[in-house]
Amino acid sequence: MGLDQEFLIDWFHRFYKAQPPRSPPHMDRREFGFMFFDRNFVQRHMGFATEGEMQSFLISQVPAHVYHSAAYYHFPSAPTMNEKRWGGADLIFDLDADHMKGADSMSYEDMLARIKVELIRLIDDFLLGDFGVDVSDLKIVFSGGRGYHIHVSDERIIHLKSHERREIVDYVSGTDLNIDWVFPERVAAYKTFQGRTKESRIRSIPSPSSGGWKKRLRTGIEWLIEDMRARDVTDLKNRFPTISKINNNIIQGMLNDLYDRSQGTEGAKLMLENNVFAYFSDRRHLNLFMSLIYDEVRPRFRSEIDEPVTSDIKRLIRLPQSLHGKTGLKVVPMSREILGAFEPLRDAVPNMYPDDEIEIFVKGRQTGNLRGQRYDLEGLCEAPLYLAIFLIARREATLEIPSD
Repeated sequence: MGLDQEFLIDWFHRFYKAQPPRSPPHMDRREFGFMFFDRNFVQRHMGFATEGEMQSFLISQVPAHVYHSAAYYHFPSAPTMNEKRWGGADLIFDLDADHMKGADSMSYEDMLARIKVELIRLIDDFLLGDFGVDVSDLKIVFSGGRGYHIHVSDERIIHLKSHERREIVDYVSGTDLNIDWVFPERVAAYKTFQGRTKESRIRSIPSPSSGGWKKRLRTGIEWLIEDMRARDVTDLKNRFPTISKINNNIIQGMLNDLYDRSQGTEGAKLMLENNVFAYFSDRRHLNLFMSLIYDEVRPRFRSEIDEPVTSDIKRLIRLPQSLHGKTGLKVVPMSREILGAFEPLRDAVPNMYPDDEIEIFVKGRQTGNLRGQRYDLEGLCEAPLYLAIFLIARREATLEIPSD
């Protein structure tokens, strides 16, 4: 075992001894799992009868990562899933930077801020809004790493099977969203010629009082109309790569239909006033506008979640108030009310980590903010212990000073 592992184990041991995590609800029905600094396997199929028993294990074994099952089992420590006998599971959402577009080019601090925006949208718009979940049935948890978890313990949900949870995933992610449902067609007029009757059909736009995805896409149309207003064809193709291969005349035709005032009121305004796509002079212009709604607007209103986590009814999830072995940060539970003011790189640093400085070797140049203090370190230097734990856990620094 190297110096870095010994250092982290020592501080994790001190933490678990001073601030042992509380047990999750119904802990006697939960499976527990652990990963360790000095072992290369996951220890699963463990159960604890009491909170004290769990806390004693953490103090004596000092795991790097602590997990418990989202599921409730009749026999949680049984060695196989069939023997455990599944009896329901919390609904879990995992929002992680690994699944967020553009995260690789962001700083750790900016990435966490962006994830928090996505988290609030998922909670307020989908869970509390569309699904009507009571805020008391939500537990919001900073993962200690690159994102957040949401535990939903609503009695209406805990017995849902995997395929039913998959439908929830599809809804919040806007997957396979039925355009004909959001924008239904209706007959606008009938034309009769030589004994034959032909229908003229138009698509409806959801009214401002709509809810759910209808309201989202109504709002998205309003955004799209304003975003495109001052753009020419070239600018529009650069803005929305999904239309880069569309004929320029079709794009210009769509723009003319939306913004030309030669006939009085522009088509975009009439469209929103009357809630219909009835002001396009060519079907191809309408089809282009509809493709922009689906390919460019819809993704802006979807929730970026780790989809397999939500549909998995036997998933292990991090234990709140434990430590994350790759950052040394605390897995912090919170209410929706507290979430707005929560700053992970300030509030998730354990208060028992001291400010005393130690010598470390920083790999490359590392910059950021931690516990409200800006750092900019490189090479051999001194750093406060709380920062040393963070950098060493992230493998951005080491206690093993190079000999040369």
